[in-house]
Amino acid sequence: MAQKNKDLLKDLVEISKYFGQRFDLTQAAGGNSSVKSNKKMFIKSSGYSLSEVTLKNGYTIVDNDKLVNFLHSARGNKITDSIEKKSFKILKDSTLDGGSPSIETLAHSIMKKFTIHIHPVAVNMVSVNRKSREIFNKIFSTKRKGESIYYVSYRTPGISLATEIINVVSVEQDKLKRDNTIIVFLENHGLICSSDNKLELIQSVEKIVKQFENYLKINLSRYKLTTEISQILWRNSYENLICCYSEDAILTKFINLKNSKNFIKPLNPDQLLYCGESPLIVGSSLETSIKSYLKKYKTYPRVLIVKKDVYLVAPNVLKAKEIEDVFKSHLYFNSNGALNRVLPKDEIKKLDSYNPQKNRLRFWFDYVE
Repeated sequence: MAQKNKDLLKDLVEISKYFGQRFDLTQAAGGNSSVKSNKKMFIKSSGYSLSEVTLKNGYTIVDNDKLVNFLHSARGNKITDSIEKKSFKILKDSTLDGGSPSIETLAHSIMKKFTIHIHPVAVNMVSVNRKSREIFNKIFSTKRKGESIYYVSYRTPGISLATEIINVVSVEQDKLKRDNTIIVFLENHGLICSSDNKLELIQSVEKIVKQFENYLKINLSRYKLTTEISQILWRNSYENLICCYSEDAILTKFINLKNSKNFIKPLNPDQLLYCGESPLIVGSSLETSIKSYLKKYKTYPRVLIVKKDVYLVAPNVLKAKEIEDVFKSHLYFNSNGALNRVLPKDEIKKLDSYNPQKNRLRFWFDYVE
């Protein structure tokens, strides 16, 4: 892989995992991410969640010029079944490498270098409201310098949505080129944000989403903490991991930090391999607690407990769910007050180095490139 492409893919992985780990920003396999370079665009493949994108999987390379040319030829025309079928064909014909490109690839093709399409909870609480345009105008009565913010009425995802975006934003082509960030509010759908600067993209999304949260007077900070946790891990050589907040009420029901000695040691092999040797009970400093864990165990924590909130660390959201399942079973084992038999230290050491057992779980080394 050429170094330039590898750098682009690293950027794609970073923005995909940043947004894909947060329930408040996207759910299930929703949302799309892309990065452009010259005539090529690297975009999340259809069927993958954002958190599953890696340097080796989950993305498609397309010829961006083919897509843009087709969009401009379709613009101004009624989107018939015939044009929609042609759009599917052009998506297929434009594919240079990888799986099937997302149906939203056409919309991404006309954006800036870095683009993210997500479904933030707070944004969509407004987008589905019958008075969404009125609320949108109230929230953005004052716009920030360097940002172009647009409201797009609902259109079917694909060619219909992409041409509608062109119709709405093309009237300000000079402004689009001048401004650092494009933000598109999609009625009954979500949010598209695009920028030529990766950091500005992330900061703009966080600011925009916060504006909606403030308007709605809702607090989603428990989900935002996942970003702090993952970024600490990324700064300590675990770049390809994500962190999820657990919504499972059973976990908080059984966790009693005063009796944490009952659940900090593994009771069976799967608990060790999925959840690690011990959960991390976070102290007053999140970063200090994580660094101390990394130093002590020579690996990252799979389960973090912040007060009574539980956070799960894994290569992607699906694997985090597996960790959650195993950890919950462990709490059940410790729920009846019985004296349990923990795995002895020599067995933990043996299992920790037993590659066939780790390979059975497959995901153990997924984050290693």
